Order: sequence, then structure tokens, then C-alpha cells
Amino acid sequence: MIGGKIHEPHTPAAADRVHFVLQRLRIALLGFPHFCVKTACRRARRCSSDPNICMGSLGPLVSKDVRDGVDALVWGHLDGLSYDQVRARDPWAVAAYEQWNAKICESIRETAALARREQTRATRAPSPT
Repeated sequence: MIGGKIHEPHTPAAADRVHFVLQRLRIALLGFPHFCVKTACRRARRCSSDPNICMGSLGPLVSKDVRDGVDALVWGHLDGLSYDQVRARDPWAVAAYEQWNAKICESIRETAALARREQTRATRAPSPT
């Protein structure tokens, strides 16, 4: 990206790298690392493998409106726009993404609370003697 403009990669390898980075950004925005089957992704809270595999398996579970919202945010970021500018440009898609993100955040909070309860229960349990 030069001067806020995206230039086409000059080689197939460069195009693959750009696609790889964009897929990882989409995965991060969608919160997929929290639900990945790979323990490394969940622990790192980021994609640690091939993002195309993750998008292929989890992507179809996400509505088109949410995927459009993520794409609007990704391309808006690359165009140098603020979040509010992207939201003004594509309010429906970004609103769908915001609803998705709220559900993901709630799920993460619930999972963390459950883990804390289980840990507390385990520490309170009498040790077998």
C-alpha cells in the first residue's frame, strides 16, 4: 500500500501472501481463534495455521451480511478510513458485524466464567486420602 492506494502484487507468490494476510485479518475480526479446533489457535487467540482451512470450515457458518461487514472493515482499513467512516459508508453490513461481535464477546465471557467456576470447584474439592 503506497499513499493509501493498494497496488496489485507483481508475482503470484506476493498475491498469495496478501491473500493469506487478509484471511488472517478476517479470521481475527470474526473471532474464529476462540472456537478453532486447534489448541494453539485458542491459546494464542489468533490463527496459528492456514487461514484458508479455518475460513473454509467456519466461514460458511457466518451469514453473508456479517462477512460483508468484515470485508467492509478490512477494505476500509486498507483505504485509510476510520471505523466510523466505514460504518457510515456501509451501515447495514457493519451493524451485522457488530451484532456478531457482541455474541462472540458474550460467548467468550461465558466460557471464561465457566472455567473460573470449574477451577474454584476443583480447588475446593477435598483431596482423596
